[in-house]
Amino acid sequence: MSDYTFHEKVVVKVQDAIDFEKNLYVAAGMREEDALVVADHLVTADARGVYSHGIQRNSIYLKRFREGGTDPKGVSRIIKEKKATCLIDGGNSMGMVTGKFAMEKAISLAKEYGTSTVSVTGSNHFGTCAYYVQMAADQGMIGMMWTINCGNIMAPWGGTERQLGNNPFGIAIPCKRHPTVILDSATSVVARGKIVVAMKTHSPIPEGWALDKNGNPTTDAEEGYWGTVLPFGGYKGYGLTFTNACLAAILNNSAFGPSIVDFYEEPGKIQNNGYLFQVIDIDSFDDVDAFEKRMDDAVDFIKGGKKADGVDEIFVPGEIEYNARKKALSEGIVYPVEIVEESNGFAEDLGITDRLIGEKEV
Repeated sequence: MSDYTFHEKVVVKVQDAIDFEKNLYVAAGMREEDALVVADHLVTADARGVYSHGIQRNSIYLKRFREGGTDPKGVSRIIKEKKATCLIDGGNSMGMVTGKFAMEKAISLAKEYGTSTVSVTGSNHFGTCAYYVQMAADQGMIGMMWTINCGNIMAPWGGTERQLGNNPFGIAIPCKRHPTVILDSATSVVARGKIVVAMKTHSPIPEGWALDKNGNPTTDAEEGYWGTVLPFGGYKGYGLTFTNACLAAILNNSAFGPSIVDFYEEPGKIQNNGYLFQVIDIDSFDDVDAFEKRMDDAVDFIKGGKKADGVDEIFVPGEIEYNARKKALSEGIVYPVEIVEESNGFAEDLGITDRLIGEKEV
């Protein structure tokens, strides 16, 4: 939440938010079981504090349903399988539905072969990488994935033209005492969705997030949205952006470069988004308990290091989000009132009586 300024807040119980979202997507045309997958994914993102990938996406997902870019009843299917590898066609379904199907297949193959690689084409924006790699960690496995972004919003290093997305990747490694170590990262300084949230909540963005259309640094969210996001780590972030695209899209002939459909600006067009999932069965290398104890020791070592001035605690990847979700499960999710009102407007438009209701935070 430190990335945003929420002027007015509403606290909503996690289960209430899931129930609302499920009913919203059922009303929009999804099968109930698929709508629940989407609802759980979006609300989990919000509970983890990743508001850029939570229910604020309702607006664009529902718009893509209305305008034909995404099929609410799309079905994923396996089109090629060879030992520990698999190619899946998402059938233009919601990315969360395809992603869950693909990661479940990757886990199944890894149980049989010790490792697996599952490639996905013909899909859509799928939310957060953390959700899928956590599925593998929950099975005592290491989960990894790469995807291509749904819009060209980054210039290559040394260029000025939008030619790349901020192609995210994720890695999850299970521990025993500690929460799963999860790295879920776009290759830009921040996800574009954070700029969208800042626009909706009338908040400025920090320096270093984006450039405007003329290539100048900006703290104006709208100018940043229409400009370009910046890669983290300079040329290293750019290199990772490009290679992630090679793994997620070029490998399976999904959209890349000039064939990319802008997720926000072209809601009537099919995206053909691609992903790559990989799973390692820890048990194929060593006893899972022994490995997870070593992970605990590694986390203890990092967290026990000398702290810089003003730092109270050293965190490992995913720990802050884990703590946020734990708090949200007991106390509720803190939403900006603008997002709650927007979502309730969609419910009214779809003719359902459900409303996202919570207590205003003073």
